[in-house]
Amino acid sequence: MTTSNIEVSKAATLDVLIHVRRSDAATPAGTVGLALARRLGAWAIGLHIVPLAPTAYASPEAVALYVGEVDLLYRDALQCEPFWRAQLDACGIDGEWQVAQGDSIESLCHASRWCDLVVVERPQLDRNTPTGWGVVSRTVFGASAPVVVVPERAECATVGTHVVVAWNHSREATLAIRGALPLLKCADHVSVLDGAPGESPFGLRYLPKLDLRAWFARRGITATFQAFKAGKESGAALLDAAHATNADLIVMGAWGHSRITELVLGGTTRHLFQHSDLPLLVAH
Repeated sequence: MTTSNIEVSKAATLDVLIHVRRSDAATPAGTVGLALARRLGAWAIGLHIVPLAPTAYASPEAVALYVGEVDLLYRDALQCEPFWRAQLDACGIDGEWQVAQGDSIESLCHASRWCDLVVVERPQLDRNTPTGWGVVSRTVFGASAPVVVVPERAECATVGTHVVVAWNHSREATLAIRGALPLLKCADHVSVLDGAPGESPFGLRYLPKLDLRAWFARRGITATFQAFKAGKESGAALLDAAHATNADLIVMGAWGHSRITELVLGGTTRHLFQHSDLPLLVAH
């Protein structure tokens, strides 16, 4: 199925939440989010967040001035709805414009409770250093829905047409796949990089097993499977494999190990968050 053959439903059954960092110009996250919403026939919610810094309340004299400035920014952002409406119209989809005031992570995670996908942008100049504790990473940890992480430098001619699934039999990968089901069903091609499951530290080797190939088939998803051997450079290898198949979206579990472990020793999530030029649909 190609994008041109997909009819945008008048009664959307999915909600895509898009973090709109700028309310005056298109951004990679906005472009990807709208493309995904169009592909899914989803309701596209553009969310702009006016930050409210707790440090501003350290000085009583500055409180009134700061609150006034933030309130003005909030009211100005509300007036940017025509900007969002124009983008919705250009994509031929429906949606809404919302403005929140406060902490970005709290706002995104709160709204994720009733959304099916959350789309956020990862800046490349300030990579939310250290990786694992920034806005994007903490949103992935706290969100109630899968998160599509869009690198700032991503070139998004298409998204969701050829999807690569990083499958390592983990809880996180399974959650990402379940969240990506609507996209997998309408993708032109799905490639699965099938890695060996990790050994249980408790020696429990007789738990129920998932046959992903059969699980996909029961849901009408045709996928090609390729053995993938994880190693110290598994993040780079996964990205290379995705490029080799001309993928435009990677589906994967995030932070399968603790953030401390990945910060100190490195890890797939950390590498891809820092270096991927492809959107990542992740879940934790």
